[in-house]
Amino acid sequence: MSGTIDHWWMQRVTSLVLIPLSLWFLWAGASLAGADHATALAFMQHPVNVLAAVLLTATGLYHAQAGILTIVEDYVPGNAFPKFLMLITRLGCGLGVLAVLGLAVKLLFGA
Repeated sequence: MSGTIDHWWMQRVTSLVLIPLSLWFLWAGASLAGADHATALAFMQHPVNVLAAVLLTATGLYHAQAGILTIVEDYVPGNAFPKFLMLITRLGCGLGVLAVLGLAVKLLFGA
């Protein structure tokens, strides 16, 4: 039960963090509407924009993970299958964050 409460609270915290990050995303999308590839790339290579994109993605994935884990804990019966679903959820979200970090490094350093 304490895991569910922790997930519930983390969803509220991440919701608050996602508000300004989502506003940044909407502003960035509107700013880049109609821009060519070079302009969009230059925009995304700016450290502030890379950081905002990484934070938006990582926070969004964590928020989604907390929600999925709460649903699994509350509604999936049994012992082994819920643990498997939780593992898959954590792995998928973790891989998503690693992928975004890799893209951020490539944007910033051209690696």
